[in-house]
Amino acid sequence: MKIHALTPSDCGRWDDFCLESDDAWFWHTFGWLKYTLDYKPEYKPRSLSFFMEEGGRIIAISPLILEERGSVKEFSYGGGWGPIPALANDLTKNEREKITKAVFEEIDRKAKEEGVKLAKFRFSTLNKSFIETGEQKFNHLMKFGYFGEMLNTQVIDLSRSLDVLRGALRHGHDSDISRAEKSLKAEVYDSETITGPVFEEYVKLHHKASGRSTRPRSTFDMMHKWIENKNAFLVGVKKDGKFAGFSYFFSFKNNVYYGSSCNDPDVEKMPIGHLIQWTAIRWMREKNFGFYEIGWQQYGNTLFDFPSEKEIDIARFKRGFGGETYPLFIGEKYYDKDYFLTIYKQRIGDYSGFLAKTHHEEQPIQ
Repeated sequence: MKIHALTPSDCGRWDDFCLESDDAWFWHTFGWLKYTLDYKPEYKPRSLSFFMEEGGRIIAISPLILEERGSVKEFSYGGGWGPIPALANDLTKNEREKITKAVFEEIDRKAKEEGVKLAKFRFSTLNKSFIETGEQKFNHLMKFGYFGEMLNTQVIDLSRSLDVLRGALRHGHDSDISRAEKSLKAEVYDSETITGPVFEEYVKLHHKASGRSTRPRSTFDMMHKWIENKNAFLVGVKKDGKFAGFSYFFSFKNNVYYGSSCNDPDVEKMPIGHLIQWTAIRWMREKNFGFYEIGWQQYGNTLFDFPSEKEIDIARFKRGFGGETYPLFIGEKYYDKDYFLTIYKQRIGDYSGFLAKTHHEEQPIQ
């Protein structure tokens, strides 16, 4: 068993493995790695990704990015959690355990060599070994010294009938969709229908909604290419012939992830997002996609996650489209005692402050 650093010349084999491995989804691909390396240049990101090979074939991959948050070095993805390693399908249980242990030993070795203070990983939800076979049913990061943490995420089974999917909508969402259909027009742009001018409308609206350019142009160019390569699609909504909103969706191995949205701040408040989501759900079902992950669920403060009111409202908006709630396994491993104390003192202070404000009064989750 040999360990090799990932180089651009390996990207074809790496992505072929991502297509074959039930553990891998789009977040494991070379394209997403490159996107993340370009996403936040202020973090000085550098790929330390590697793969394990035996008998001339790849048996495991580990996407890994070193980022610098001020003076602190982390293994993270744009400041967030990176994807856990993925293994070949035909390994026995004992082989999987042995190889997984070797992968995390290599991550630890690289952390020590680079002076990394924190490593952050999360499971994917849309890979086959999680959403379909259930083989990834516990947080195995805890076996390798990681704090086991968890969020939730909402997933819609697109194999259900359109009537069942519509019936699963929250009543308010259902009404808002009907209202939007009277004055707005939605359209899906995939590999067959996307054009340069339409994508530029999306980029311009993204900048306008944010009030600024939030990331390098290269990341948008990659997003355009993914649509052309059938790894994404865009849904746009027009009001009076002008684009009023867009949403971007990732598609890989027959499952879909809701990426992001932008609405024109000059357009009067309308249920643009409601119409976009329902249009996307109908289209995905027509195209025989399997599962749609509409997004993470944050209900309030925890010791490791402090969502804003906006993030809590967005989570509730997503739940309104139905589906089932799944666990999103996360892990953090600290390599530096002082940094661990700094982070957890901050978190404990933030959470105790939250408790003091609420006086232990909890609001029911809707």
